[in-house]
Amino acid sequence: MIYNTLFNPRYGRGMSPILVKALTALRQYDLPELALGRHEIDGEKLFMEVMSLTTGPAQAHRAELHREYAAIHLLISGEERIDYGLPGGWQSDQPYDEKQDQQLSDISRHRQTLHMFPGMYAIFLPHEPHQPNCQLTAPTVIKKAVVNVHYSLLL
Repeated sequence: MIYNTLFNPRYGRGMSPILVKALTALRQYDLPELALGRHEIDGEKLFMEVMSLTTGPAQAHRAELHREYAAIHLLISGEERIDYGLPGGWQSDQPYDEKQDQQLSDISRHRQTLHMFPGMYAIFLPHEPHQPNCQLTAPTVIKKAVVNVHYSLLL
């Protein structure tokens, strides 16, 4: 997991070139005006979903993990809490959904919490459980982008 802000002038220092490419692409957009939905960056291996939703209590959400894609969660507006854990620190009674590249789970060990504000991003690598869309203090309407980076681009 990597946690930073797009406002940091050294936001990509020491990262994989493909993650720098994805973050640089995000910096090129007028994020508040970005249309909801899917945006291609580089085909099926690097794309972005822009969404608007209302955060809710952490107890109302399940964590998710992915096998094929790293996920960059960038908050555009509002405030959000994202809980996360370590690979292997989760339990699930749900099967892996190959089409969605997602397995719903519960973080069972070493739960950590991120407080997200506009311009902040968190990068979750494959097999890192994360529980997005949680409220900090009260339900809040947020706009966010999730960039999906296929693991083969990280090698």
